[in-house]
Amino acid sequence: MVELEGKKMSDTLGATSPPGVAEVGRLLKRNYLLLIQGVVLRLVVFGALCAAPVVLSKTGTWDSPVLSVLSVAGVMGFVLMTYRFPFALLSLGRCRRVLREYPLEFRSGMSKKSESRTKYGTVFTVRVKAEERGRSPLLRAADALERHRWPKGAEDGVWFAGDLPFGGVVVVPGSGTLLVVRPEDWDKFAAEREQAGPDRIERARRTRLAKRVR
Repeated sequence: MVELEGKKMSDTLGATSPPGVAEVGRLLKRNYLLLIQGVVLRLVVFGALCAAPVVLSKTGTWDSPVLSVLSVAGVMGFVLMTYRFPFALLSLGRCRRVLREYPLEFRSGMSKKSESRTKYGTVFTVRVKAEERGRSPLLRAADALERHRWPKGAEDGVWFAGDLPFGGVVVVPGSGTLLVVRPEDWDKFAAEREQAGPDRIERARRTRLAKRVR
């Protein structure tokens, strides 16, 4: 279980008790810290891959063509990190705006229908349960931290913040995972977005949900 400032994530973001502003703030802080920790770890690993061939060849410890492969792996790792890191920052920024603008609503579960690899990471096709009939459209969901794994506990209940025709953010209580979601068939909800009241449209613009991404 993930620890957060002396508390378990499942305690601060319980399945049925609405999380307060403080809990949401800690959740966002934790995800930013995880992003930074991930970047630092990658810098160390990729830096070591780049430096190892130089050090080993100069000391004569190991002289092999394999060393060039390590250098290439390190450089490619740096390139991939610099490409994806900005998208993770943008995703977390969107989560922060959505969570501050929209209330969190509890949904009894989220199921995964499929998944695919894209240049942004793994994108899941999901269905978030809703009490109203016809209000559970297929959604595209991507981990805000660009991780590939499916969040544990999503099937048992999640929190949703947003406006379905525009998208939103899903919070998985057990792990504190943030998923950016939008309708799988974006064009299907075009008429509903256009007919939304000015307040809803302005709200979606402020949080950038009105902009199609991923």
